[in-house]
Amino acid sequence: MPELICDDIVASFNVVGTLGRGGQKLVYAVEHPQYGRCVLKIGLYNNPLGLERIVREVQTLRCISSPYYPRQFAFQVVDGQRFYILEERLEGVPLSQRLTEFSSTPAATRLVLGIVDALILLWERRIVHRDVKPDNIIITPGDRPKVIDLGIARLLDLASLTHSLAPLGPCTPNHASPEQLQNRKHEINHRADQFCVGIIYGQLLLKGSHPFDPQLVGQGQSIVENILNGRWAESSFRSSHRIPVHAVLSKMLAREPHARYRTPQILRTALNELV
Repeated sequence: MPELICDDIVASFNVVGTLGRGGQKLVYAVEHPQYGRCVLKIGLYNNPLGLERIVREVQTLRCISSPYYPRQFAFQVVDGQRFYILEERLEGVPLSQRLTEFSSTPAATRLVLGIVDALILLWERRIVHRDVKPDNIIITPGDRPKVIDLGIARLLDLASLTHSLAPLGPCTPNHASPEQLQNRKHEINHRADQFCVGIIYGQLLLKGSHPFDPQLVGQGQSIVENILNGRWAESSFRSSHRIPVHAVLSKMLAREPHARYRTPQILRTALNELV
């Protein structure tokens, strides 16, 4: 992979700061005369499949056009190796920085309902995010969640970009469903995302602790092993006032997809009853 050189692209924008650098991507804060405060992402792709993932993310966000997602303003491929994306700059911080602040059942449930409402917009289009985790949820002023990073989203109506024999599907292992971890591609649908939302829900209610953390359950096992074996911190939710939450989490975190909520609407109804 060649070195990422982006001075020529940056020269076309009013850059006011650097937001991040990782792998083969640079992220800048820019001021745009038409769109105002924006994020400029510049990156390299090493093969057509890598470019296809980027194109799918941009097209998906343009189709959704929802306050739950950053608006997309421009996308350009440069030199057959580089690309840039200009998108809305979100005000707020990742949920990973605020996991301890929504520990009451009503507060955690309201936030999770917002995340579910955002994801329903994908699920209705037969898109699975596949990387729902606290780092990919931005909490904006007013505690409204916004979902970012659709780079590994799977459009179920299009050909998959993941090799069927790969031992691990695209995901963040500690925030993935069992079917993702085992790359059971034919089973990956909205219920895989539902499992990941269940992990976040558990983290909120446990004041930041992961519901599959071996310190809470399954001593000697890793988080991933506990996910695969269906061992989570159920005992933390068995007190009388948490029985309804336990029932919902048990469904969301079921090891097998068919045991989770069958439709997004049923999931949302169950969550609403906890607010």
